[in-house]
Amino acid sequence: TRLCYRGDAEGDHAALAASVARGVAERERGPALLLAESFGVAVALLTALDHPRHVAGLALVNGFARYSNRLGLAFTRSVFALAPQAWIHTGRRRFVQRGLIAPRHDERALAGVIALRGDWFDERYRARLRWIAAVDVRARLADVRCPVEIYAAEHDRVVDSVRAARELVAAIPTARFTLLPRAGHLVLPLAEEPWEERLLALARRAGF
Repeated sequence: TRLCYRGDAEGDHAALAASVARGVAERERGPALLLAESFGVAVALLTALDHPRHVAGLALVNGFARYSNRLGLAFTRSVFALAPQAWIHTGRRRFVQRGLIAPRHDERALAGVIALRGDWFDERYRARLRWIAAVDVRARLADVRCPVEIYAAEHDRVVDSVRAARELVAAIPTARFTLLPRAGHLVLPLAEEPWEERLLALARRAGF
């Protein structure tokens, strides 16, 4: 089941985590395995911390407890605030192909991201940049109790994923780490990666 954030133009990571917990609860199937990527990793961590009865396990991909490149984040926020919209749209298409997905990519996923309507994408991206600057879950990581599988891409140009993954593994008692070779920031779905088998293994760790 794909869960969508509710009211994602307002609030913060904690509010988004609460919306995820509500989405799980409404399905009345008991606790869920959460698969989260990039920005969603901090949301998933807060869901497990603030609403543990709804979370059986976490699969975290190319994310962070605190975004480490503060200078780059400040620069990106400035660009989105000052640059003309046409420039942003042009730069976004190039960045998606070279920065988000390369060197390995799934053609269908690439086409889907490029096809996203620019104004819709950019509005939500601005909101996420604001939240990313504020979030820091590091002090609470030791309190995560469910099984956690962490995946980091070797050639992530957006997040220092390998470093962030090692920090998460060091702080979360139940965490395990898998390196994704020759992969960029967006690795879901990447058909040649065994995601289904990985989630089934996490489900077994969670006692399903």
